[in-house]
Amino acid sequence: MNSQLFLQATWLAAPVIAAGLIHIAVIKAGAFPSLARIPLDRGRTFRGRRIFGENKSLRGVIVMPAAAIGCTLLQAALASRFEWARDLSFVDFHRVSPIFWGALLGVGYVVGELPNSFLKRQLDIPAGASGLGAKGAFFWFLDQVDSLIGILLLLCLVRTPSLQIVLTMFGLTLVIHPAISLLMCTIKLKTRIG
Repeated sequence: MNSQLFLQATWLAAPVIAAGLIHIAVIKAGAFPSLARIPLDRGRTFRGRRIFGENKSLRGVIVMPAAAIGCTLLQAALASRFEWARDLSFVDFHRVSPIFWGALLGVGYVVGELPNSFLKRQLDIPAGASGLGAKGAFFWFLDQVDSLIGILLLLCLVRTPSLQIVLTMFGLTLVIHPAISLLMCTIKLKTRIG
């Protein structure tokens, strides 16, 4: 992998990574508790099981896109001043609104997690767990990449990423996501890495 490709993929991922860290800080601080108490599934069930569960709340749907938008506005400001930032940017911010781009990244992150949450609730796998054996390995992997899949699908609305970018993003995700999970375990927001 060449260094330019790695830097481009990292720059593309940066708003989502930063938004995720901001979301962790919001959770840790207990900010917006009224939004945290509103689950996306509104308590509804399918086959007697919650659709997404308590952990998927309105707070995440608002915080992730808002934080990603803030980060893409910063990237756009840097791209307007510095050639290195323009070279690393996946989109031309003169043609694509940084607000729209950030919203796309943040919404892709949130939407990407929902099918995984639904499957786990239907299989009686608790939030934050993966299960055992082959099923556990599958869900551990899916926990790492579900948001990335959502983001990549929504990116195609603006620009389809190359296979090289996609593979690099998967590699980055398989390193960064467990590292952020470790951080969450350290500050007692999670009980396991993954």
